Amino acid sequence: MKTNTKFSIRTMAVMAMIAAIYAAVTVAQAAIGFGPIQFRIAESLNLLVFFNPLYMPAVLLGVFIANFIASPYGLVDVIVGTGASFIALALILLTKKLTNNLFVASLWPTIVNALMIPLVFLIYAGEGVSWEAFLPFAASVAIGQFVVVTIFGYILLRFLMAKYPKFIEIITVMRVG
Repeated sequence: MKTNTKFSIRTMAVMAMIAAIYAAVTVAQAAIGFGPIQFRIAESLNLLVFFNPLYMPAVLLGVFIANFIASPYGLVDVIVGTGASFIALALILLTKKLTNNLFVASLWPTIVNALMIPLVFLIYAGEGVSWEAFLPFAASVAIGQFVVVTIFGYILLRFLMAKYPKFIEIITVMRVG
């Protein structure tokens, strides 16, 4: 059975804006967005996927573009970094389905990136860095992700939901069809 998936112009425009915001913010703050210590403010956009799965391709495109344009680690970061985001976003969706718990969902980018992003540094560095460097890299990536996604992103979304009750309606309005 063939399915016909059509995105409205509005949906495509919103998805393009999310991708552009992610990429622009990450490139603008590249000095703290790449490297062993990362504070990618745009990573807080990952939590949008909890409210609407249509944000997943938008965020992934933003990650891909930002890594392609600004990463000092080249193709390794484009592939591994975008792959890590894909896994984290898929786990956010699964958490939404199984527990509907935004806080738990906010932990996935920290866990996945802490395990995968150090591989970017180790692969890129080649023989110049030993595997003993993995744990310090993982810890520093985890700290940055936790601060940006779980502390900043989670608290910001909770604030917006409490202060502006229609906020959820606004961010979940996109639909396929």
